Amino acid sequence: MDCVVTGGNVKVLAKAIQSLSRIGDELYVEPQEDGLALRSVNSSRSAYACFLFAPLFFSRYSIPSGPAFRCKMAIKSVQAVFRSLASLEKTVEKCHIELDEQKNRLTFTLHCKHGLLKTHNLSFQDSESLQAVFDKDSYANEFRSHPRLLVDTVVHFPQSVDEVTVSVSDERMWVRNHVEEEAGDLVVCDFHSSTVSCSCSY
Repeated sequence: MDCVVTGGNVKVLAKAIQSLSRIGDELYVEPQEDGLALRSVNSSRSAYACFLFAPLFFSRYSIPSGPAFRCKMAIKSVQAVFRSLASLEKTVEKCHIELDEQKNRLTFTLHCKHGLLKTHNLSFQDSESLQAVFDKDSYANEFRSHPRLLVDTVVHFPQSVDEVTVSVSDERMWVRNHVEEEAGDLVVCDFHSSTVSCSCSY
């Protein structure tokens, strides 16, 4: 595998990896003809996420011919490549990702301004294909929203909160937290159907 990410797409890639790190501890990498798939799953296998970057996302994208290649690695090691999201757009011009199957290394080379190169050689393990097996159409309930609305919602909750409760009706959706020790920390966010699309079946 040999691919190059340029410009603002470097930050997009970094954000995807950061998002996957919230799901699981391992990053599954699978170069495919229709793009580069990055996946993660949590330890109990109850949560799964996948980003598929189409070949057009890259300024160069080539994959080896022959049997499909898949690998996994510690997601923290990949996060270390893109340490500061804020400075990526200002300092990094392109990111070259190259796979060396002989040495079991995935190399990330950041081409920064003024000719500076930062190279990270990350080890990996072979893995099976990671796919979530489920039928989206079989679920009774769903809600859709603009990402910005959800981001603005979680800002109101303390960072120490581990989980929130989501309740929905035909007209509204509530997002609540519950803190037994300090009742004053309760946060309730109420959405009307104009901001969130809810589809419920009881």
